[in-house]
Parts: sequence; structure tokens; C-alpha cells
Amino acid sequence: MSTLLRYVLVLGFCFAALAGLTWIGLPHLTDRKTNGELELAVLDAPARVVRDAAGVPYIYAESLDDALRVQGFVMGQDRLFQLEAARRAASGRLAEVFGAGSDDVILNLDREARTIGFYRLAEQQLDVLSASARRQLSVFLEGLNAYVATRSDTHPLEFALAGIVPEPWTEAQLLAIAFYMGWGSAANFDAELVAHEVIQAIGPDAFAEIAPLTINPDDNQTLATQAELPVGTIAQTAPLSDWTHKGWRQMGVGGSNNWAISGAKAVATAAVVTNDPHLDSRALPGPWHPVGIFTPELRALGVSIGLPGITTGRNEHIAFGVTNAYADAIDLYVETLDPQNPNHYLEGEVSLPFRVITERLRIKDSDAESGFREEVLEIRFTNRGPVITDHHPDAGHGAVLSMRWAAAEFMGDELGVDALMRATSVDEALAAVEHISFVSLNFVVGDTHGRIGRRASGAAPIRLRGNGMAPFAVTDGVDNWGGRIPAGEMPGEVDPARGWTGTANHMTAPADYPWVYTSYASPNYRYRRIGELLAAPQVSAEDVWAAQYDDLNLFARDIAPILAQALQSADDTDLVEVGDVLASWNHHDDERLLAPTLFQELIRQLAWATFEDELGEEATAAYLSNWYVWQQRFDAMLQSGESPWFDDRRTDVIEDLPTLIRRAGVAALERLTKVYGADRASWRWGEVHRIHFTGPLRQSGWIGRLTGNRSVAMSGSGETLLRALYTPDDPFNTKWFASLRMTADLNDPDKVRAVLPGGVVGRTFNPHLNDQTQLWQREDSISHWWFSDEAIAAHAQHTLRLLPEVD
Repeated sequence: MSTLLRYVLVLGFCFAALAGLTWIGLPHLTDRKTNGELELAVLDAPARVVRDAAGVPYIYAESLDDALRVQGFVMGQDRLFQLEAARRAASGRLAEVFGAGSDDVILNLDREARTIGFYRLAEQQLDVLSASARRQLSVFLEGLNAYVATRSDTHPLEFALAGIVPEPWTEAQLLAIAFYMGWGSAANFDAELVAHEVIQAIGPDAFAEIAPLTINPDDNQTLATQAELPVGTIAQTAPLSDWTHKGWRQMGVGGSNNWAISGAKAVATAAVVTNDPHLDSRALPGPWHPVGIFTPELRALGVSIGLPGITTGRNEHIAFGVTNAYADAIDLYVETLDPQNPNHYLEGEVSLPFRVITERLRIKDSDAESGFREEVLEIRFTNRGPVITDHHPDAGHGAVLSMRWAAAEFMGDELGVDALMRATSVDEALAAVEHISFVSLNFVVGDTHGRIGRRASGAAPIRLRGNGMAPFAVTDGVDNWGGRIPAGEMPGEVDPARGWTGTANHMTAPADYPWVYTSYASPNYRYRRIGELLAAPQVSAEDVWAAQYDDLNLFARDIAPILAQALQSADDTDLVEVGDVLASWNHHDDERLLAPTLFQELIRQLAWATFEDELGEEATAAYLSNWYVWQQRFDAMLQSGESPWFDDRRTDVIEDLPTLIRRAGVAALERLTKVYGADRASWRWGEVHRIHFTGPLRQSGWIGRLTGNRSVAMSGSGETLLRALYTPDDPFNTKWFASLRMTADLNDPDKVRAVLPGGVVGRTFNPHLNDQTQLWQREDSISHWWFSDEAIAAHAQHTLRLLPEVD
């Protein structure tokens, strides 16, 4: 036998053995106990956890306290490493484990978390929480900490590989995660930085022409289109482009869809609620942990994202879902240093000292003698909040920006989520939402009486000066905030005559709203499409489930004919061919089609060609980095057909829109050919528009594929209800998509139709890491979570009995 043949045979045997170990042995090495009995000493009475074929846990307990203890224990079983990552992100302790990272990317995340102060805010919130609200956290942590302390033999493999020993949890650490998530919903932090940079490039008057449009489709009136900033103050600040896009970013332009149809519209007694939150869920198993909670006083089924209870789901009386409301709860301020004393800042003529606190970062570093090094952060505060420009390495020294967050100023004594889970009617649910101040969400609710409603949560300021679109220049000591918008007057509605209510991250405040609600909202395509699909007199639960997979692009329906007409009149046959494809397109972002790829690339190139000559390369990149900043405005410009922005100021002729479209067409074909090759079959939407899921170990190559990574083709886009949004600077890698699909039909006593893009369990090699992905992709797939005792028992695969400490 030749040496080469021996090598091939040995290698083949090794791969076969590895595959066998992986699929047979390794799942058990990283598993946790789901059958039999375990002692859980913190319980007051015995409890049990039933799991179905998907691994969804259904908790039966004699009290809500015990149910939440078991929820903490089960979440530890299923998601302990994911919780650990969230705890470290919120507390600014990632670099302890992962080091500073390339270009300090991880260390910068820690600096930002410490500067914003999620953990500090959590400590402040705990001081004002009611005893009952705090108890919700404490009993949940009793269960989670019991798992950490007593089940070390079943801790996830990821801890050993990362060199981490799980630590006990505190209430402040858990609540810090809530503030961390709330930060991502607080609207336009990033957009203010973009506006600041663009204004520096072209001035406030020119910026007003391209400022974000926020249009409420229900009254079709444009709101808040111009920033109010003194020109001189902006001109004196240093450029911020180096750090606007490399740090200090929020959670981006994620969003969600939700809607509820009344019992009458559903031709039934009870309402039907649908929700698909759009989050970056590429890291398996995804952010949501499904759970059922069943006690003598409560039956609830839904998902949690690290807090006790459920955030989205149903009980016996109501169902509810969430989207990001984007209430503008954050303002940035241009501060002025006292030239006579750099430790002071000015409010008009008054010189005030910075308040300073110290934070210490521990950074894993193989070059350090102990294996770690320390960085000391001195964080300066003005009367408005922390200075955010001190500790980013790329910050311009001439700009001093402070940050003010309403969630930090208007803390209530309740979290509100627990009362929502127990609500028995739309009215009770919306009253509970009014107590949720740490996060800005649109809650849509339906009840068993057929009623529906929605209300936005979160604390939003009443602005006396400025509109929050760009940083506010501090010129005196007069506060530009005058309290908060009353919680009961946040945007919402109850029992609308049309028989449905819903949101899609669009502007929900009416044009006559008495306060500035936001200058940052999603373009209205998805919300308009919801209205089209729900316009029928009767709509079924099956209809609203299918709507989550709707891939009709209303932006393309309006704009593609304009592009097609310009291209079809070109002298270039390649451009004519592109125009023909767009002209014959049905405007569905179907993964099998070429047209969506051509449309998306044309829009990218056309937007760049429109703005780059006026803004310059850096400011254009900033402006186009966030869809919510420019897309609705650009849509209006294209539909009008005329704008001075279409003229390229660098040439001797005056360009019009058709000319610019043809230029964009040439650039689009050049890029697509360069990246994907000359064969246009490889340009089909599903070939280029994909989600790249990664397992908990975050490995690449064959190791990544072995440990959970997978890539899936995606229909839909950022403009469709089937959300599949990429960042403009990274086409067409999908980042934001449905992290959950759920339809809760309150007429059905047995189940909720729901599916995740990954699975229930965040453990490498566990079969429930990504076993729902294929179901999630298909509209016609059947995936249920069970609600009635009979249905849970009929689908039980595992039962774990948990026993209190035996004397």
C-alpha cells in the first residue's frame, strides 16, 4: 500500500471518528440534567420542568416565587454562557476574558459600558425599586445562583475553553443587562453623531435639506426635519468621523413588527397578536429564551431575554408583543471647557467643576507579568451626564460631548414587566406598560374579550429647546429639558375602528403631538404593508402568521420604475438589460430572483453618487451608514425627480436624476461583477443575501461548521415585513432579522405558534442549538409552543422534578 493511500485512509478514519464523537458523544459531554430528580434547596415546594421535542421548558410550581426560582435555574442550564457574556458586556468586563482585541475593539466596548454606566444605573435603580419588584429579581437569582453553585459538573463547555469560572450573580448585574438593552432602544445617539459630522461638512441649512424624515403614515404629515444648532459652535468643534463609526454605536437599526387584530376582525371572540422582533441574532442560539410558567395563580408562555418572567407572549387573558419605539431618550451636548481652568466647563459665563469618578478595567494581556494589566478611567460628568469623548482613542481633542439619558433621570419604583405578565385585560396591560421606564418599546396587546391596544413605554424628555436631532450647544445654565412626557400620554391607541393596531418602528406620534417624540424612526414601508395586508374585513390567525414572511418591497414598488425608465433609455445595452429586469420585476424580494440584487446595489450606488460631491467621502460614509437617517428622505427626493443634490458639483454640466441613475448603474455592474463574477446567475438575491450564523465558540472554517455555524439564503430586505437588513457598508450580509416569530391566537387554548432562528439551548454540540433554523425559514412549517396542560403532557419528552432541601 502506498504512503499516500495510507495517509488518505488514516485521515478518513480520523474524520469519521471525529464525526462520530461529535454527533454521539460530545452532546452528552456538554449536556445538563433534564430527566429524573434534582435537589433545588431554594424552593419552598416541589416543582417540575417538562420539556418538549424542541427543548422548550414548561415550569410547574406551587407559587410564582418558586416558578421564578426554577426559571433562573433553567436559564442557567440552557443559557449560562450567554448570560455571562451579557453580564460582562453590560458591566464593562469583556476584556478580562477576551483581551483588548484587534485595534482595542473589545476594550473600547468596556470603556463605553463604564462611561455610560449601565452598572452604576442599575445600582441607582435598585435603591428606588419597591420591595415586590426587587423580590422578582432576587428569587430569580436564587435559582440561577443555585445552578452556578451546585451544578458545576454541567456548566457549559464554553466556560472551560474561555478560562472562566462562573461567579454568583447580583441583582445589580442582572439589572445592568436591562439598562444595556434599554440603551439600544433609546433612539438616535448614533444619528446625532452623524448629524454633527454632516453639519460640520455642509452647515445646518444644507443639512436641513437632507435631514431625516419621520412620517406617521396614519396622518401622513412630516415631523421634525431640521436640527436647531448655532453654526458658530459647530464650526469650532473638531471632526468626529474617526470615532463616530468605530465606537460609541448603539444597537443599530434593528427593529420589529407587531400587530394585533380584534376578535371581530378575526371573526372570533378573542384577539390575535403577532410579533417578530428584529435583532442581530446571528450568534446562536439567539437572544430569546422560551419558557412556560404555570402556577395556581398564573399561566404564562413566551420568551425572556434575561429577566424574570416573559417579555413577549401570552397568559390566560392577554397576549402581547414588542417593537422598538425609538422614543428619543438621549441627547448629546456640546460642552465648552473653561479656558482658564481645564478642570471646569462653562455654562454661559459660569465656570463649574467636572464631577469625576474612577473606574478600573482589568485586561487580559499575555505580555503582563500576572497575565493581566489595568487601565484606570477617570470619567468626567457635567450637569447633563458623562463626557463621552474622553476615553475613545480616536476622539477629536477639540470636541467635548456629554450625554444625557432619560432612563437615568426618571427611574420608577416598578419595572412593570411582572405586572404585564399578570395582566387580565388590555387596560391592565397598558397600565403596566406605563411603569416600564428603562426601555423604549411599543407594546401591542390583545385580550380574550377581543379588545386590542398599544402603548409606548420608556421615559422620554419634554424638550424646551432643541429637538434632539443633533448635539445641543450649551450656552447657558438653563435646562433644555422640562421633565418627562407623561407615561399615560406616550403614543398609543385602544380599540381603533379599523380592527387592528400595530407598529413597525415607524413614527407613531401624530403630527399634532405636543412634544418632540423622536426625529429618528424607520421608513414607513413595513407599516404601510401591514395596513395593506390587514385591510380585508376578515383576517385569520393563519393570515397574520403568513404576513411575517411577506417579501413585497414597497420602496421598490415606488422607486424601481423610476430606475428602470432611466436605464432603458441608456445607450449601453447592459444598462438597458438591467432596466428591463427591473421593469418586469414584481417587487418581491424573492431569494430566487436577480432583480432585488440589482435594485439594492443601484440604490447604494445612487445614494453615494447623490451626496458624495457635496459631503465628501467621510461625511457621506457617515450619513449613509444608518438607513433611518437617510432612506425616507432619499425616497422623497427620488419620487420628486428634481433636486439640486442630483447635480455633480465637480463637473461643468448640470446632471439630472436619469443621468445619475445611469452612472449608478455602471458602478453597480462593476461592483457586482468584481465581487460575484460575470455569471449573473450568481447574483441572484439568495446567493448574495445571506445570514451567517455562528455557534457559541465563534470559530470559523470547518471547526465553526462543526460547532454550529451555518449560512442560509434570505428573501426579504430591510424594507419588507420579512425583515433581512444589512448595513450599507457591508452588502448584503444580513444582520437584523426576526429573532422570534410568534402568533398568539387567544381563541386557541392549547398553543402559541412560534419559532426561533436558532434554538432553545446555548451549548456547543447541543441538538437544540440550531434545530429550529429550517423551520424558521419556511412559512408553511409548523412549530408550536404548548399552553394547556393537556397539550404540554401530550408533547412531553423530558420531565425533571426539582425538590426543596430535605431535612
